Parts: sequence; structure tokens; C-alpha cells
Amino acid sequence: MNLKTKVAAYGLAGLVIAGTAIFAGSSMGLIGSSSSGILSVLLTDPPSVPDGVTAVYITYSNIAVHASGFGDSGWVDVPGSGTIDTLGLVNFSRTISTAEVPILTYDLVAFNISSTAVDYMGRNYTVGVNSGRLTIPFLTALRVNASIPAAALVDISPTVLNLGSSSSPSFTMAAGAKALQVPSAEVEGSMGTVGSEFSLQGHSWFQSFTVNHSDNLTLSGLTLASSSFSFSVSNPGPDPITLRMVMVTQDPLKTKAGAALNSVASSFDFAFGAGGSLSLLSGASGVVGQLQTQGYTLAGGATQQFSYSGEIATLLGGNGITAGNSYDIVVIGSETLAIQTVVAT
Repeated sequence: MNLKTKVAAYGLAGLVIAGTAIFAGSSMGLIGSSSSGILSVLLTDPPSVPDGVTAVYITYSNIAVHASGFGDSGWVDVPGSGTIDTLGLVNFSRTISTAEVPILTYDLVAFNISSTAVDYMGRNYTVGVNSGRLTIPFLTALRVNASIPAAALVDISPTVLNLGSSSSPSFTMAAGAKALQVPSAEVEGSMGTVGSEFSLQGHSWFQSFTVNHSDNLTLSGLTLASSSFSFSVSNPGPDPITLRMVMVTQDPLKTKAGAALNSVASSFDFAFGAGGSLSLLSGASGVVGQLQTQGYTLAGGATQQFSYSGEIATLLGGNGITAGNSYDIVVIGSETLAIQTVVAT
């Protein structure tokens, strides 16, 4: 996925003790007796945020990894909890957990996000996000062995939206994530210490990850009128992308992504439906609810057309779409933003 500094990108987690132990799943019972190895979980988190946001705090807990082939009984706890400022992790990772786990192959990592907050214009605000559990697949299976410590990198990319105004903000967040194993030769001793930071710059394995698994969306065929709206979305990459919502805004754009993210309260907002349908969202509660849903999954290499038919009115009860005016179409995906301008007819 893209390394996004705030609003700069368009395209929107040790001690070595060898031996044998008994490991229980996080809530699913016994996996069994197995030799153990060390696994550290690292978090990197390049968010997209509105102008004026200087910190994004995520409180996490209940970290676990899932052993391939074990079904619901395959969850293994990797204890760790805390709060982290994710804006400080652009091009960096931080170790959030380290523990002994059975020598097995793992396909998923999961953790809870219990709360989020932002610093905006010098003040701290709670972010309206449903508490829940992120379950993230590894791009390729993660392997743990007894002789070499293993490290998993979780790249979580939240998009923070301001549903209010600059003077009376109200924030919500959508998040997507991917996970990969750090190559054994690149695992450093410091990664086994909770709280330690590791620079990701200049490492070919991470550069390859960002190039080959970057989430990007392409918009085409946009048409917008007072009672209709349609466009096509293409996913040129290999990984599926979850489409969360669409914004149509006429706000002046100083920096496109930032201004679009700042303008939710005065935009027309749509939810993705099955079969290429769009539905107009009503009010801030509708936007928050849509960001917490599963959305529409667009497979790698796929293109889907979406359309809406019906009168379009603003959330604030003002005028609808005006022919001849320019509007920015903002598609919010799980880890990417796509923006294109269209002139209404």
C-alpha cells in the first residue's frame, strides 16, 4: 500500500526462551504441545487525515495470530496492549508485542481497536469508531522456528474524516490493513523489545511490498446530474480492495485529498451496494455506519460500474447538483483514496 503522509496521498501489530510449552488459543482452547519460537509483532501506520490533525492515537489490545489449518482452535495469544500515535510511524515501525509461540505456520493476525483520538488544532478529540477486532491475512504464510526470531509487520492505514466543520469538528475513521513476515535476515535484535522503533526506509523487502501490494483505484466514465450519478472503478493491483463510500464535493481544493477529507459535512455521500448500486447516505450517522460496514470488495484486476438514480440533495438541506459546476468525486477504499473532477450536466 502507499506510504501516505497526512493528506499527501490520493491512493486511501522477546525474550528468547527455547523449549517445549503448552499454548492455548486466545479463546478457543488448546492447540497442543509444541516446540516454541519467538514472534514479534510490529506496527506501521501511515494514515490519511484532514488538515490540522497532528496526531492519530489508536488504543489496541488482545493481539493474536492464527495457525494455518487449525480452524477456530488455532488462535495463539501474543500479549500486548497500549496506545500509539500513528502519525509518527510513517516510514517507521514500532514493536507492539513479542512472545513465544508454537513452531507452526500462521495465516492471520488480529487485534482489538478499543478507542481512537486525534489532536486537531491544538486540542484532543475522540474519534467516533466502533470498537471492534481487525483480522488481517498475511500476504504469504508466516513461519516461526526455534533458531531464528520471527517478526510480523502489520501495516494499518486509517482514513480519518471530519464530519463537522473546522470550528466544530466531529471525527470518524475507517481502517484497512495488511500483514507480512519480515525476512529472517532482516530481523534485528531490537525488534524483540516492545516499544522499539525500526526505520523501514532503504529496505528492499519493504520497498517491494509497497510497490507490489500498493492499493490504487482508477476512476473512469464519470457522469453527474441532478438526478443521476455513475462511474467505474478499477483495481489495477493484485490485492482486493474494500470500497467504503463515495463523496461528491464542490469545496475548493487547496490540496485535493486534504480538502476532500475536510468537507464531509457539506458533501453528497453514497454507500456502495451489491451489483453496482449506490445509495445516498443521510446525515453524519449514515456516514459513520457506512465506514464500519464490510463495504464492497473489488477483486484485484477487476473493474465495476456503479450508478445511482434519484434526486440528489445535500446533507445540509441546500441545493442539489447544478449543471455546469465542477465537483470532486472521492472514492474511499480500505487503504486508499481516489479523486477525480467531473463537470455536472
